[in-house]
Amino acid sequence: MTIKEIKKAALLNFTEKGYDGASLSDIAKEVGIKKQSIYSHFKSKDELFLTVMKEVIDEETKFLHQFFSHYHSDLKSYLEDFILKFKERYVNNEECNMKFVLRMAYMPPVHLREEVVYNFKLYFSELEKLLNKLFLSEEAFSKKAERATLSFLTILDGLLVALMYGGIERFNQKFKVSWEIYWNGLVND
Repeated sequence: MTIKEIKKAALLNFTEKGYDGASLSDIAKEVGIKKQSIYSHFKSKDELFLTVMKEVIDEETKFLHQFFSHYHSDLKSYLEDFILKFKERYVNNEECNMKFVLRMAYMPPVHLREEVVYNFKLYFSELEKLLNKLFLSEEAFSKKAERATLSFLTILDGLLVALMYGGIERFNQKFKVSWEIYWNGLVND
């Protein structure tokens, strides 16, 4: 149980304080153990961080696959639901996985940048593949699936940045304005 508690406390600390701001002492204190006890499970702060990161990416990739396995025939509302589900996971997820993903994808620890960026590229590449497959399955979009996918990801990126830096209200405002423009442009392309 202690390893699970350490990883949970580490996830919260890395998410709230960033890699540099999180300390093994604070993580140990939250779990109710001594800092040295962490070293019996993880060689270093780097190993703990990378373990947490990989588990979060695995969980979020599973979410993507679950979501995309339940496609219904209304593509517009399905994609809209996907964006809103992302927002919900950022705002309400007790595990704070999505906050961790966005914080570390945009601001990875400098000395781990290469490995972190590589892993997040895999995650976002999986999202892109799932979206592309979805657009290919729709006759109206199959010839422009790549463009539809990339433009959707661009909208999603902008909305997630608005959520991170502007909060829910700013996200909602930008979503309301951009979604219809995106969809109309896609349909009339």
